[in-house]
Amino acid sequence: MDDLPDAPTDRIIGDIGAAVYSSKLNIGTSGSQNYVLPFGFFEYQRAFARIDTVGVKTVKMGYGNLELVGKLILDNYNVTSPYNGSTINKLNPVPIGLGTFQETPIGGFFINAYHDFGQSRGALYELQYFAELSPNSYFTLYPLVGIERQSGQYANYYYGMNSQNALQTGYTPYTATGTNNMMAGMLFEVPIVDNWYANIYGKIKWLGSGINNSPVMVKSFQDNGFISMAYRFR
Repeated sequence: MDDLPDAPTDRIIGDIGAAVYSSKLNIGTSGSQNYVLPFGFFEYQRAFARIDTVGVKTVKMGYGNLELVGKLILDNYNVTSPYNGSTINKLNPVPIGLGTFQETPIGGFFINAYHDFGQSRGALYELQYFAELSPNSYFTLYPLVGIERQSGQYANYYYGMNSQNALQTGYTPYTATGTNNMMAGMLFEVPIVDNWYANIYGKIKWLGSGINNSPVMVKSFQDNGFISMAYRFR
């Protein structure tokens, strides 16, 4: 029985609501990106949503399951030149792959490997760890640390500058290489009333040299976050 998936839930369990998402990629002259979208961290039967990750649980594995996963990346990677205002439109990635969420006694581990079925056709890997801290009954903290690996093909599509693009925008040609990006974040959860909860989340990603040395980058980091209101189904 160890290779079977966890017993599927027969109802929704977790949080569903809405959120204001914000991110700043520090690419070209682009400023912050803001969206009002649904928010979810829940599971139903074998399907689940975890903020920016959706998928289906399959066979049992350790403290979790082997999962089919897709990542929802809302960031707009368009590059607008500060030299002549020309814009290069980059289609959003479509990362789909395999992963697992291991909810262990010492915290949770997210381990995912994706292939980008979008234009880059590259690979994206991520390892994240989070803990749960409840200093009192009024709020809960979820600190997070992690590392992301972008393959050269993936990084070059979104952060590289070929000769044609360079001529169009005035940037220096550049080939981005595979890189490791470190991440750290914090989620602050506050109960409001009954089963309603508010969340405030912020994360910063420090870019590796393969991306950071690109002429389209204006800073060596990117950040994103959200503020949400959600109802918790139990």
